[in-house]
Amino acid sequence: MQLKCGALVSWAGVLFFASTVQSAPVSATPNLIVFGNSLSDTGNLVDAVGGSGFFGGRATNSYVWNEYTAKILGMQLVNRAYRGATSNNDLSPATWGNFSVPSFHDQVAMWLKETPNPSQFNLDNDVIEIEIGGNDILHHMDGLATGAIELAELATKIADTIATDMQLLATAGYKNIILWNLPAVDKTPFVLELNAGALIKPVIETINAATSAYVKTVADNNAAKTNGIHVFDLNWLTNLGLQPEVSKHLGITNPTDACYVEDADGKASVCTDPDTHFFYDGVHPAGRMHYLWGIVAAVWTRDPNATIDVNEIIRLAGAYDIDNSNSENNIIVNGITPSQSESEVIPSTTSDYATDSASNTPIPTKCH
Repeated sequence: MQLKCGALVSWAGVLFFASTVQSAPVSATPNLIVFGNSLSDTGNLVDAVGGSGFFGGRATNSYVWNEYTAKILGMQLVNRAYRGATSNNDLSPATWGNFSVPSFHDQVAMWLKETPNPSQFNLDNDVIEIEIGGNDILHHMDGLATGAIELAELATKIADTIATDMQLLATAGYKNIILWNLPAVDKTPFVLELNAGALIKPVIETINAATSAYVKTVADNNAAKTNGIHVFDLNWLTNLGLQPEVSKHLGITNPTDACYVEDADGKASVCTDPDTHFFYDGVHPAGRMHYLWGIVAAVWTRDPNATIDVNEIIRLAGAYDIDNSNSENNIIVNGITPSQSESEVIPSTTSDYATDSASNTPIPTKCH
């Protein structure tokens, strides 16, 4: 198990949107199976409770990261993430009105029940990516602030429940399992408005450290029967995206304010330039940060041992023209462009794409 800030990117294939009642697609194309919360949800919560969300039921103004990742890697997307989800409802109960939001634990349990006999091809080649934990922090923020909840104990509980469900996936035979650690929640407009950034930052660091340790144990215990169980550093990536040197190459000119804001009466106001904002609302990144995340996710998924630095991030942002992107101008809508040829998109910091611990996902050698 490795914690990486950092690569092959080739793409082909089609995007597959799976509802919560569909089984894993059976085909010669591997699946990208996603569990998580609002940072990953492509509309599952809206499908369950009604309403519209923002962009097609997402919690942002454009496509979310895993949609880009699936497109780049030529994988079928099976998305089981739910907006509002926590690691485990026994630890951090999450509801939306009268609806009990499926936690990561619930998402895994439902998935394993619905797909009891996946093919060996799918077990070998599907990639599971997990993004969870931010809502656990928000759920327990008051208790942490007052001292009613002890941070180390909470971190251990969150890490344990996440690692336990990752073990269930490994036991089921899945060989490629990835966890994204907690992003820079301390930099969100919601937290900063509460002047809670100094409180939340060590919470994130403590939970991320505990989770990495627990997942390392899972990875070590399953090393002989998996291609790799990894933790990818979303905290590093979101902090990097907020740096002026990087944000300017993303076309982001407002790294602090939310575009979508509701007043005390629930009346919403929306900015006229959402794509130039890092945050769409008080806690969720806007479209261009999701685009960058999706590209980097494709890089790390294909080669977890590669390293990406600031210069590589800037180069990839340019290759994908992120600074001119929006919900109608991106690789999902337009497909690939000449500047995104394989030779341009493969990071210069790596010479070997597949490694013993990398995903088995077949990557086309040509763009189509």
